[in-house]
Amino acid sequence: MTELALIRKPIIQPTEILSQLQTGQLLRVNSTRGNALIIMHRHHAELAGSGAAVGGIFDADCTRVVPLGTLSLVYPESRYERQKAYQLRQRWILFTQHAMITYVPLHRAKILLSLLYKYFDAQLIDELSDDVIAQLVGVLPKTIGIVRRSRMSPTQQKPQTRKPVGV
Repeated sequence: MTELALIRKPIIQPTEILSQLQTGQLLRVNSTRGNALIIMHRHHAELAGSGAAVGGIFDADCTRVVPLGTLSLVYPESRYERQKAYQLRQRWILFTQHAMITYVPLHRAKILLSLLYKYFDAQLIDELSDDVIAQLVGVLPKTIGIVRRSRMSPTQQKPQTRKPVGV
């Protein structure tokens, strides 16, 4: 790691990640496949996957971060690494924009969940709250819940238990 870096070790704790992003220093998500950082802003969220630039002027106003996988952030040492990280951030933005090709919220939710399940481990996506996923494509959390329930097979769904009448 270079002497120019304000930090000299990879950042892995969510609270530490949030505070570093708010300082304005440019970092990048480590390049291991299946790792990402969901950056929550006031009215939307962005997904920054492996190799993508985070921090800088883009994320100084973030309010929360949600790490996916075994995430760590590192300092891009060279101009080439910074340029590549910016390009990857743009690709991740396009990745989520692909889900927004339709105006129908239910379709947007379906497309986004399909993309997330294709790229990331299913268990990681299942653990994400509906609120976080909803902010990625601008739908209500309830819409994400509906899509998630429709994706589950009947054997995976929890049976509805009814109380006997008169009890």
